[in-house]
Amino acid sequence: MNYSQLNQMSLEELRSLNSLVVEVIKSKRAMATFEKKQELRVGMTVKVNHPKLMGKQLRVEKVNRTKASLKVLSGGFGSYNVPLNMIEIL
Repeated sequence: MNYSQLNQMSLEELRSLNSLVVEVIKSKRAMATFEKKQELRVGMTVKVNHPKLMGKQLRVEKVNRTKASLKVLSGGFGSYNVPLNMIEIL
């Protein structure tokens, strides 16, 4: 679908298309989070796709519904609550 086809649609058609697209995006994100949660275990070593934690290895302390509690192993102190979709398993 291109811009000219979208431009020819009515507002109601665009709203329904938008709601369908949002629904599909939410379901795909939920499935990706569910799959990641199934892979994670307490004690695993992971890394995080974020500039603040770049190059640091972290250990999984707890896995919650949408986030995981991670503790820095080397090169820093503290623990972080990180969204599951930002975690990369080593």
